[in-house]
Formats: sequence, C-alpha cells, structure tokens
Amino acid sequence: MKLFFQTRAVAALLAVLFLAACALQQPEQPRVWDTAPGPYQVKHVDALVLNDAGQDRDVQMQVSYPVGKGTFPVVVFSHGAFCYPQNYRAITDFWVSNGYVVVALDHLDSPNLGKINPRVLPILQEARAKDLSFVLDSLDDIEVSIPEFAGKLDRERFAVAGHSFGGMISEVMVGAPITRPDGEVVSYADERFDAAVIISGVGPATMVDKSRLTEAAFDSINRPLFASGGTLDTGNVGTREQFPWEWRMSPYTLSPPEDKYSLVLENGDHYLGGEICRPNRGGDNDPQGVEIVRVLNTAFLDAYVKNDSAAKEFLRTVDVSSITSGRAALEYK
Repeated sequence: MKLFFQTRAVAALLAVLFLAACALQQPEQPRVWDTAPGPYQVKHVDALVLNDAGQDRDVQMQVSYPVGKGTFPVVVFSHGAFCYPQNYRAITDFWVSNGYVVVALDHLDSPNLGKINPRVLPILQEARAKDLSFVLDSLDDIEVSIPEFAGKLDRERFAVAGHSFGGMISEVMVGAPITRPDGEVVSYADERFDAAVIISGVGPATMVDKSRLTEAAFDSINRPLFASGGTLDTGNVGTREQFPWEWRMSPYTLSPPEDKYSLVLENGDHYLGGEICRPNRGGDNDPQGVEIVRVLNTAFLDAYVKNDSAAKEFLRTVDVSSITSGRAALEYK
C-alpha cells in the first residue's frame, strides 16, 4: 500500500513538471498592429552635460526614460544636421513608452548649443561618431546624474538610431567606413551596438568635409538594420548634386542580406511633413507617416534588441500595404 501511494505521488509530481514545461514552451502571443503608445510613462531629462576627456569637451545630451520596474535597453539617437534633438520625440517617445531608454545627443551642430563655429565643420563626422560611443562609455555617470534612474539600464542591449546626417553616422557606427580625402579608410564602428534604425539616411556620396561613403562601404554593415524613407525624400549632402529618393534607401539596398528591413512611404518627405527635425519644412503634416514609421521600427527594436520572436515574426508576415491602404511598403532580406 505504501509503495502504491509513493508511486501515485511520483506520477503526480511528474505530471506537474510536465505541465510546467509545456507552459514554459508556449509560444509568445502574436504581435498585432498597434499605433497606441506603450504602457510606460515617459520622463525627460534635458541638457545633461558630461565631460568627454577624449574629445576634450563637454557633451550635452537629453535622456528620456520609462517609469516602471525592470531594466531597459538603450537607444542612442543622432539628430539631423542643425536639428533640435527634441524635435524627434514623436518617434523617440514612442520607443520610450515601449520600454527603451533614449539618449539623444546635442552634437556640435545642434541649435541647442547656440550658433555653430564654422571651424568645427570639418570634424563633425568624427565628433558625432565619438559622441555616440561616449554615451555607452558613460552609462555609470548617466545613472549617477539621474537618481531615479539608477539600476534601470540594461548594459547588454544597445541600438543606434538617427535621421539624415544622424542616419549616416548610425550607418558608420554599425560598420560603414569613411574614406578621407587622402584615401585613408577610417572606421568608427562600435561593436556594442546590436542594431541600427536609419530614418532617411544617405547613400554613397562625398560629404561636407570631402570625406565620403563609397558604395563598397555598405558591404561592411553586418548587423540588423531598419531603413525608412519616402518617395518625396530626395537627398543632398550640401553640394549641388541631388539624389533620387532611392538613394536614401542605400543602407538597405547596398548592405549584405540578413536581418535588413526597408520601409518606403508613398509621398513621404524628409521631415514627415514637419513632424520631425524641422516643423517648418516638408509638405503637409504627416501624422500617419509618423505612426507607420514608429510602429515598425519599434517592432524592429523589439525583435533585434529585446530578442522578441513574436516581433520578428510580425515583421516577416505583416501586410503593411494592406493595413496602410497602399501608403507603405515593407521589405526584408
């Protein structure tokens, strides 16, 4: 009799363990198209200043973070040329509401720093790249500066993101080397960045300081990347040459396949109708364009920074053209 009860007890225990194992193996809930902000309240800390001894100057940044328990991955954001970083919060706050810390730099050309000194123009590319790496080097100091924020940084998960010139620098941070006027090829790639979000980036061209991205430079981008642009988003780099909108999609079209995504908005312009970067530029206001861009690049961040398999499946299967009535097209390779 005793043996009988022991056997039943063991069988019951095995059944419990089996059910627990099955529960652990349950697939994640399918992701759906959702334009509403995420569950976290967003807080901003403006004009945090830290000294970068390597560049021998102070670096100013804005930190936006979610209010809630847990640790959160970090997205380091690079603004467009001569743009206010706070003018991107229609997108970056959406990331924060979904559980990301966003550190937006005030690069040397940010209007928040006053009138730019023309002498810094030749070093803007280098300074911007160093700013982005400096953020990851300074996480301890950032936490100390924001007491409420202590212990909330995920030190293993990082993404780089940027718009226009900032998009170009983001390309550089995930592998695209710059060729200087003397022919020297320089890389500022930072292996700590897991993925890149490029909004209206750039293709092969000579840049403002006569350095250039060659077509071959994009061969070196071997990390997950999400590039977005629009059919009204023609490009230039401060020269007379005007590039078609397809040039903006070069981070996708010229980089090697594997975990690369392209989002094109029909009639989308460089500023999403003034919703980002410059409120007084672009065509009609484009809140729909903003919604489409931020829903999909947030899914990308979730897939490749948070390693969310449901988000990756969503990106691979969602019928974006149907959902947006033909406004947007999403591809991956």
